[in-house]
Amino acid sequence: MALTETTIRRLPAPTKPVLISDPATIGLYLRCYPTGRKTWLYRTRKGGEGWKTQNLGVWPSVGMAQARAKAAALGTTVLPESVTFGQLLDEWYQHRIEPNYKQTKNARVYVTKGKTWLGHQKLSQITTTQLVQRLQTYAKKYPVAANRCLSAWKLALDFAVEVGYLTANPLARTTTRAAGGTEKTRARVLTDDELRWVLRLDHHYGPLLRALLIAGLRISEAQAATTDHLDGDTWLVEENKSARPHWVAVVPMLKKQFGDFDGKLFDGRSPTAVQAWLKRNGPGFTPHDLRRTFATRLAGLGVAPHVVEKCLNHQMQGVMATYNRHDYEAERRAAAKAWANELKRINGKDRTPT
Repeated sequence: MALTETTIRRLPAPTKPVLISDPATIGLYLRCYPTGRKTWLYRTRKGGEGWKTQNLGVWPSVGMAQARAKAAALGTTVLPESVTFGQLLDEWYQHRIEPNYKQTKNARVYVTKGKTWLGHQKLSQITTTQLVQRLQTYAKKYPVAANRCLSAWKLALDFAVEVGYLTANPLARTTTRAAGGTEKTRARVLTDDELRWVLRLDHHYGPLLRALLIAGLRISEAQAATTDHLDGDTWLVEENKSARPHWVAVVPMLKKQFGDFDGKLFDGRSPTAVQAWLKRNGPGFTPHDLRRTFATRLAGLGVAPHVVEKCLNHQMQGVMATYNRHDYEAERRAAAKAWANELKRINGKDRTPT
């Protein structure tokens, strides 16, 4: 039967509910009830076994043309019930991670893990227990990574709720106590002797490590730097974790560390290679401990906390995040000079960094 507004109006009330298909639109049906009520439905087998049904509204509030438009739109999309955990992770990554972060490698790792372990599991059927058990197994060998994975999956499942794939996040109340591993907070700040070790290090990684100490940058940020990022006494840090604009004051001590390695400022392109070498040969600190030392020592020199945060390119908190847009350039440059002078003092009057 060809469905039109006229034929629908003339349909008699059936003795039991009946389903009438619309030949003009794939998947569109009109369900008629003995009470005279008529409801539009979209039905499909796409995405799994059995029929998937979605209510499109009651006729005549939703007319023929509107019902056909809704059905046609659904025909080009995936129904929420058929979305898998793997599809969700990919969609979350494409919409929330790639467009907003320059450093996406870590998030991609946890997307891949999820797809490998539970990728074919229907999102509507996945349980908290399944997710937690996977994370617990991961945490036995990689406790810190399991914690990061939990955070990533939580965000992805929040996204699923936002777009209507789920009504609740199955990991909403799950913490690292249940699904992650015990993670020790590092509080490593270098001693004066260790600072002298860095300042006098005669190795091709020396300039990179000294630059991290002097500028307070992450190792990936320094390794991405090129000669094009230098603008007089300013180093533009374009590749940074937060994707916010950042710069570093280039004091003479820092400038001495720069080289030109096919356009890069530093030798040693792989963070893991530098970290492995430092673990074998250093006095027991990591590249990130240099950044923590930078922040701690600046505070010890009397640099105001908000200036230290700006030097680290951290997000301002509370009201300051909304209303304080000042760059504190003069204060940051003064802090850089004070820190360089302190490093010279620690290194000794007759010694300058290699």
